Amino acid sequence: MKRSRRIERRYRIVKAALAGALLALVLAGCSVSAQEPVYLPLVAQNQAPTDTPIPPTNTPLPPTDTPVPPTDTPLPPTHTPTATRAPGSGSSVRFFGNGRDAIDRIVIPIDAPERPADVGATDFTIEFWIKAEPGANRGGVSCNANDGWITGNIVFDRDIYNEGDYGDFGIALNNGAIAFGLSVGFEGTTLCGSRNVADNQWHHVAVTRRTNGDMAIFVDGQPDGATRSAAGDASYRNGRATMWPWDPYIVLGAEKHDAGAEYPSFNGWLDELRISNIVRYTAAFTPPTAPFAPDANTMALYHFDEGTGVNVSDSSGAPGGPSHGQLRVGGNPSGPAWSEDSPF
Repeated sequence: MKRSRRIERRYRIVKAALAGALLALVLAGCSVSAQEPVYLPLVAQNQAPTDTPIPPTNTPLPPTDTPVPPTDTPLPPTHTPTATRAPGSGSSVRFFGNGRDAIDRIVIPIDAPERPADVGATDFTIEFWIKAEPGANRGGVSCNANDGWITGNIVFDRDIYNEGDYGDFGIALNNGAIAFGLSVGFEGTTLCGSRNVADNQWHHVAVTRRTNGDMAIFVDGQPDGATRSAAGDASYRNGRATMWPWDPYIVLGAEKHDAGAEYPSFNGWLDELRISNIVRYTAAFTPPTAPFAPDANTMALYHFDEGTGVNVSDSSGAPGGPSHGQLRVGGNPSGPAWSEDSPF
């Protein structure tokens, strides 16, 4: 009996020892498992990053007030405007303010090769007839500011991306009045007129600029403001290298770089655009009562009498020309469209 109990006791001791050893193994396994979530992140935290760092660039960023244009190659015209009168019988062009994605505008190349429409190296005059409905153009400009004109409803854009180089300039509507801005290098200003041209009537508009920096606006033959801006060559430099596809163009009816809604397009009619390499007006004058006839100082002349198709003809006969343009049609309504509405 004692021997049986002793054997039984030894059996229990051995059994207990085995159970204890098994429990220890289980606890050790649990300990390892419990430590793994803590241990693994610590190892990963010390590992070298897998991404290759981007080296710094020495190329300066553009100024924040300069619109950043898209880098896509310009698309060809998507539509052909519908003629509203017979070709050659007199017409105008109608813009609808949809000038994004290189549509609802007229484009005129001025470089590669150089064309006479590239004025600015000498005195110049830009004049045209314009019509706009009340409330259709609500853009506002920053008067007396460099590049302040670009936030108005842009009628004539001969901008370049970024400052520097030679010069640039443009004409826009400022709450219904004319604004004319010009820069040379990093200096320039925006001249703001006060006469309302957005009253659903045709108005003759002329802006003049001398190489000494004098600028002026005339509306219906009456002076509408004058100032002095930067002097010097404001033309587009021949052969100028640029990554922005619309730099070497004059663009009518829209901001050429499609930089955003803060640079709005023109909604209205345009007719009889003449670009001259002299100052034609210095005081009040009688506005023209018929289409312009070219002379020796006419560098580009657009009657907009085609009435059909997408081509816009320069009839100036200037040496080195012509400076023909093209309608880039699109949007809803689709513009620019030929219109039988005309000041003559």
